[in-house]
Amino acid sequence: MKRANPILLLLPLLFLSACARPAADVTGPDVQTEAARLAAIQLGQLADRLNQMEKDQVQNLLEELVPLQQARAQVGRWELFPQEEELVEQLNQLYEDFTQRYLEEPQEPVEEEELPALAQYEIGADGTLIPDKSDKAEYRALWDKVNELLPEGSLKPFTRFTIFTDGEAEILAYVVPADDTGVQWELAVDPEDAGDPEAFTETVYHEYAHYLTLNDKQVTYGAPKRYDCYGENDLVSNPDSYLNAFYQRFWKDYLDDRLADPESINFYLRHEDDFITSYAATSPSEDIAECFSYFVLYDRPTGTSVWEQKQNFFYDYPELVAFRDQARAKLGL
Repeated sequence: MKRANPILLLLPLLFLSACARPAADVTGPDVQTEAARLAAIQLGQLADRLNQMEKDQVQNLLEELVPLQQARAQVGRWELFPQEEELVEQLNQLYEDFTQRYLEEPQEPVEEEELPALAQYEIGADGTLIPDKSDKAEYRALWDKVNELLPEGSLKPFTRFTIFTDGEAEILAYVVPADDTGVQWELAVDPEDAGDPEAFTETVYHEYAHYLTLNDKQVTYGAPKRYDCYGENDLVSNPDSYLNAFYQRFWKDYLDDRLADPESINFYLRHEDDFITSYAATSPSEDIAECFSYFVLYDRPTGTSVWEQKQNFFYDYPELVAFRDQARAKLGL
């Protein structure tokens, strides 16, 4: 949940495990149709660049994959079957090869490093900071700046405020759970990057979206993965959560494509028309956070492109619309 500015810090989406091999259905018209639909979605920007032989390679692999995915859906399991993993690996290698062949070669990402704290404040029940031994007025001013952007009471779940730095133009801020369940949270800000008002504002709403979508009411930490709900790292989204609804609507059909290489932005190059920013293509949880920031700060889009649909996703939730209205009032918008 650490947001780089502007360097991408990409997080792995899933950890897959091997289980018994399912019985796959014989390829039929329904399988061919579904495979063609998935190919069109997963190829993205590549769809109009591949020759027929290359398209057939993708189609054939997907026709083997679809029955296995259907078998997994019937038993409600999240983990891929061993044969399915092998096919996904082959498919992902094709996507990577085609992307390097036809699309621009991306810059290699910078590995995430540990960020030592310059100061760490506990937050009192009334929202005031309990002074740290490294207390500085400029640090407390950053806490006030965050409060000024959010509706009243928004930071009540936050029990820790950390000041850190990794140098200028790197990570501006991040949020993480301060416990094992997502009830209490920590907010961290880098004063080296806090001087740009526009970037600071966008990042605060992005990071707060992580709290909104990953708190204990929205996800379960340490739970086993399940087929019908999105999960990443050590969490599983609840069936009626914002994140699961977002995943089911915008990510489910090309998640296998994203697994091609979690440390690569080739996925974004294939699907750049679907994302508000390149960072949004990191994972569903980063995508929803980027879109929430734009939802708060900008006018409602009127088009039908995928990125516009994502920004408009939040209007289905009255409580999020109320948050937007209050935040924009504070901004004078």
